[in-house]
Parts: sequence; structure tokens; C-alpha cells
Amino acid sequence: MAIPKLLHELLTAVGPSGHESPAAAVWRAVATDFSEVTSDTLGTSFARVRAGKGAPTLAIVGHIDEIGVAIVHIGDDGLLAFSALGGYEPEQMAGQRVLIAGREGIVMGVVGRRRLSREERRGDRPKLEHTDLHIDIGAKDGEEAARLVRPGDGGVWEGEPPMSSPSPRRRRRPASTVRARLRSHSIRRSRL
Repeated sequence: MAIPKLLHELLTAVGPSGHESPAAAVWRAVATDFSEVTSDTLGTSFARVRAGKGAPTLAIVGHIDEIGVAIVHIGDDGLLAFSALGGYEPEQMAGQRVLIAGREGIVMGVVGRRRLSREERRGDRPKLEHTDLHIDIGAKDGEEAARLVRPGDGGVWEGEPPMSSPSPRRRRRPASTVRARLRSHSIRRSRL
């Protein structure tokens, strides 16, 4: 079952904390069909539906941001240093594709880790820290990267939302089948 178009547009709009404008624009465009839409200087969107005289007032409140990244530095090599916006562990971030709301539009990248020294590769790997990670947008150097993004730009993880309902529960095996498997396992173990 496909999700509704509006929900898909909201879920795929780039809108990390502090950079919610693209996601808010999707909401405001739809809300104008049924309400009076305004926003404040912080970018908060308001959709007011006028009720009949004497009708009660109802407020529905939500947030539109998502966990993501903010670019904090562009290296001479074109790699981007970033800070996490929300609660992601470095191990979860490594290898993830990201979409950054850059100067001219969306810029695709991938989260990589710094190269380990020979000593680090020989022994136990050190615990991965956020500072060990960077975003590679395919820029050949810092100058090229700076034409696409700038410190302060926000990004989110790339990915389509799940398009179908959760998978049905696994069927339970009849107790007789489970007992038979356990018996055969016991027999095999006892023969060893």
C-alpha cells in the first residue's frame, strides 16, 4: 500500500533541525488549499481555518524538523566537516548517504571516516568518534566544494520512506514441529 503523496513529500523534503524551510514550504503549499497560512520570523508555519461563530478553538501542533547534519567546515581537500543535529551515534552515520540543502539546491554526499594509521589498523580499532567522520560530495578540492555548500548548510539522510505496511507477523510453528526439531537436535548432539 503506497503512502499518500503529501506524506511522501513531507517525509522526503530536506528539513533538519534549524533548516526546516523546504519541509515547511511543502506544508504551507498544501495548507493554502484549506486555510489562511502565515509564518513568523523563525519560520514557524500557521494554518488558520476559520470556524463558525461560537465554535470552539482547536489547535493542532507538531514539529516538522528531522535529525540530520550541519556543515561546519570545508577542507582544502573538498571534504566537509559536520556536526550531528540530533542523537546519532558515529557508527550509525558511517557509510550513510546524505542530502545537503546547498547554495544551488540539493547536493548529494556520503559520510566517510578518516583513514586509519598503520598502527591503528594493526591493533584494535579505536572507538569511532563524530570527529573521525566527514562528508564527501565528490568535490576535487575545497574551492569546488565551496561553490556547492557553505558552513551552516543543513542536510538529512537520503532514503525513501517505507512504501508498504509492516510485514505480517511470522507464523508460529506448531508445538509438535518445535518439539520434533528439539528432539532431533538432542539426538544429533548425543551422537557426537
